[in-house]
Amino acid sequence: MKHILIISFWNPTLKEPGKGIFIHEQINAVCKNRNDVVFLEVNVISSNKALFSINLEENPLYLSKKISITIKSLWWKFIYLNPWLIYFILRKILYKKYAWLTFEIIHSNVIFPCAIVGHFLSKKYNSKHIISEHWSKAEKILKHPIYGSIALKTYRDSKAILCVSNFLATKIKSATGNTNIKIVPNIIDTKLFRYIPKHLENPGELYFTCVAKWEKPKRLDLIINSLLTFACETNKSLNLNVVGDGVQKEDFVWVKYPNNLKINWLGHINKTQIATILGQTDVFMHASEIETFSIVTVEALSTGTPVLASNVGALPEIINSNNGILVENTLDAWFKGLHEIIVQKFDNKVIATENRDKFSPDSVAKSIGEIYNINL
Repeated sequence: MKHILIISFWNPTLKEPGKGIFIHEQINAVCKNRNDVVFLEVNVISSNKALFSINLEENPLYLSKKISITIKSLWWKFIYLNPWLIYFILRKILYKKYAWLTFEIIHSNVIFPCAIVGHFLSKKYNSKHIISEHWSKAEKILKHPIYGSIALKTYRDSKAILCVSNFLATKIKSATGNTNIKIVPNIIDTKLFRYIPKHLENPGELYFTCVAKWEKPKRLDLIINSLLTFACETNKSLNLNVVGDGVQKEDFVWVKYPNNLKINWLGHINKTQIATILGQTDVFMHASEIETFSIVTVEALSTGTPVLASNVGALPEIINSNNGILVENTLDAWFKGLHEIIVQKFDNKVIATENRDKFSPDSVAKSIGEIYNINL
């Protein structure tokens, strides 16, 4: 039996537990419904002890198989930035350990370095190559003096490019000329992030939540400074839950806030905890300079929580007048947006229902499966 090989270089780690989790959620959903998938998880990590070592693990993944290859090296960055070398390493391992495997389709996640490596493997196995693109910087790699030409060939030779939003699809189509682009959104755990009636009983108290890895392109400054300004003009008690870590927090952790503004620095917490917090949130706030999808925004909407967000990237595709407000990335616009969103009446149950079917694991797995079946 020929298999489908799915490859990811963006994977959760102890240091970064949220890294690439959206890719793994898609893969898990696909593997629940198929028995012909091999998931190749590739990790290239730093090691102060090993000049070069490879660790190989194999585990079942629902009806399919997961192979984890971890490359540790003092020169890890040189290896990670060299897709030709990674291809040589993976090809050698696959041929030595898994010579019996053949692949009809190779499905790579993100152009660099994963899809370039997948492109080389597809030529070796005479397989059809599919790319899932999530990366907001994908266009930049096409202009790189070393990687640009091979990245462009990788895109153009692929049988399909799966993009998480129309915004990203338009950019990839324009940059590569490949017109076989499909929109496949990220997965939201709609059993976890679901509508539960909010019990926000004190009208004099407002709860806000924001979730991100707090570094550029995110804009924690717009969220906190707009609330600071708003706090000085209202008698209401304001509470902001800041979920996630990152360098931007350092600018605000030690700020002295007005008595009616409380910042809860929650750091990294799991999705179950986030869902619970969203269930008791009046407004979700998401400020960013670019977004190709924004999983956290859709998770908030799936709980029925209205969103105040930056008018950038793919956010206008998921936010409308029925579920939130979009604003430009200026302090004045965010301050005005706060005023508008707290007085606007939203139907929380309708907000949640509209998101439930679009982003469920079954819906996304079905879309990916149909693309596989067309190419098998």
